[in-house]
Amino acid sequence: MTPFLIVIGGILIGLLVRHLKRREKGRLSYARQDFLMPPEDRLFYRSLKDAIGEDYVIFGRIPIDDLITPRGHSGSDPLWDLLTDQGNHHVPFVLCRNEDLSIACAIQLIQHRGVSKGNKKQRHNLEAALKSICVAAGLPLIQLEAGPFYDRLDIQEAIAEAVRREPLFITETDGRKEPKITTLDRLDP
Repeated sequence: MTPFLIVIGGILIGLLVRHLKRREKGRLSYARQDFLMPPEDRLFYRSLKDAIGEDYVIFGRIPIDDLITPRGHSGSDPLWDLLTDQGNHHVPFVLCRNEDLSIACAIQLIQHRGVSKGNKKQRHNLEAALKSICVAAGLPLIQLEAGPFYDRLDIQEAIAEAVRREPLFITETDGRKEPKITTLDRLDP
């Protein structure tokens, strides 16, 4: 009876090994990314964080459709399709006001024109499409040239220019629009 138990044990071990190999083949494999942003974006992030102080909160790699929603069109929108079809439908940086997290502006880094990464014409078309969409939606977009160094004052000026709120126009009962000044900056008595 001992040889019979050895054969049965061998068969059971063989079936167990075969079962474990099948489970191993069916396992999914994943690799965690070490960084949320590519190196050039991380470099800019540090400069941007230094430039904004406590006024804004920085969010990175936000999908364009979380910032802008296309309104009903009679057909397809070639600019929107260009962004979403290419898979480049995110904005690298979004600044939100610290007090209420309302969206202040979007920031995009433009690659040096001399650097040949991919198709220059396609990259230019994507940059232009994003700019056109942001203008149409009223979302300020700052496009800064990517580089090894960033000047804090240049970043601050670009942000101040982009988020400057235009005077509020109130329509009077006779149809006229009158500007209303909301803040008085740098007025001498």
